[in-house]
Order: sequence, then C-alpha cells, then structure tokens
Amino acid sequence: MDNQAVIYHYTVNGQPPKKTGVANINQTLAHAGVTSRTTLIKWEREGRFPKRVSLGSGRVGWLWSDLYAWSDNLTAKEG
Repeated sequence: MDNQAVIYHYTVNGQPPKKTGVANINQTLAHAGVTSRTTLIKWEREGRFPKRVSLGSGRVGWLWSDLYAWSDNLTAKEG
C-alpha cells in the first residue's frame, strides 16, 4: 500500500483506474520507468518532465494528473 493518507482512484470510459493526489519519489520513478532521481531532475530542468510541487519541510512530490498527462504525450522512438 502507498504511504499516503488518502488515495483516490477513478475510472473513465472503462480505462484502468488512475490515482489522484501527489506521488512520492518512488511512485514517480516507477511511473516514469527510470531508477535515477538525477534523471528526473535533469528531465525537469530541460522541460521534458513535470515540475515538482513542494509539500513543506523539504519534501516534494509530483501531481498524478501531471504524470498521466506527461506519459499520455510520450511518443515511441525507433532505435
């Protein structure tokens, strides 16, 4: 189970459920399909990945809506 107090799931037109709220670093890495925090930060600085949101006390997260929008806009590349 996720280490978040509340997770909401919703289904649209028979699609798999999507999470709402804020994803932590481990969830974000898994969603992006990478294992490096450095890669995410690099992509974010280059404008290729959603911006983090501050959760206070030095903690950050990513909005699930931004992560889904990012992954929905990915295109396959050859090679």
